[in-house]
Amino acid sequence: MFNGFFCNINYTEDIKQEFLRNGEQTLADEKISNTANKIQGTNDSTIVINRILYWMQNNLKRKNDNSIKFARTASQIMNSGIYTGCSDFALLFESIAREKGIPTIHLQTVKKRFVEDLQNNIQTATKGHHFCECCINNKWILIDPLGNKILKDYDNTDFNLGQYYVFSKSTDVFETGIKNIRENNNLIRELFLEFDTRNFHHANVNIEITRE
Repeated sequence: MFNGFFCNINYTEDIKQEFLRNGEQTLADEKISNTANKIQGTNDSTIVINRILYWMQNNLKRKNDNSIKFARTASQIMNSGIYTGCSDFALLFESIAREKGIPTIHLQTVKKRFVEDLQNNIQTATKGHHFCECCINNKWILIDPLGNKILKDYDNTDFNLGQYYVFSKSTDVFETGIKNIRENNNLIRELFLEFDTRNFHHANVNIEITRE
């Protein structure tokens, strides 16, 4: 369901079914399915999301390893027990969430300060964050899996997101063509080097998201 960079999703009823399906990178294996089955469901999917996040926070350990960032599947993340950052955390979260019957979209963003530096020819490390959108009671809300935040007051038509610009909505990262950190960083620099950020409107500009 990747429509291209800076392209939004057509939020129809049918789209919910599309984002109940995992992609190549988020395909659930037996361990993911078993974990999802152990997470008790309720009539309130927000509680289920919190329980998924609680399980991940208590069963995964962080390891800073750029050699595997963006390159692994949700199954590999689950079976290793380690995550390299927000991308891994989001990928595993959405795989489990879909197994629990929650339609989930993967969002890739870049930090606004990095875009400013890039366009002013200031050399800094590429910085971004990965979020998810989940459909709860026919409303799409924003999830920051690594930051352990659920934001219900959210405009999914706005790609201007607090300290970040959204540039991709997809099933998972592989679907956008990114397979490693080098491809990710090169793509972001290519997309934003001359991009006119005035094209973003500002419904979400005051959302407070600080963790990277």
